[in-house]
Amino acid sequence: MAKKSSLKRARQELKRKMRNKRVKSTFKTAVKRLNFALNEKRDKEEIKDLFKRVVSSIDKASSKGVIHRNTAARKKSQIARKVNSYLM
Repeated sequence: MAKKSSLKRARQELKRKMRNKRVKSTFKTAVKRLNFALNEKRDKEEIKDLFKRVVSSIDKASSKGVIHRNTAARKKSQIARKVNSYLM
């Protein structure tokens, strides 16, 4: 029979896996929506709103440890460049 501690560890890993998947999926979807809006040449106010949401979701993923903080900074920088070139 398995030890209680190993069963608990398995439950914890499953919880973390589900949370990480949800957080990562959320920020990837937000990035895709922003890229789609940029390609469709949408309204500038809508782009700004989407950009705020993307940055927020990336920061949340970073703070929860789903992605590394340098990865988050790199992604925010890349997205900011795209948005700024569109808004200029």
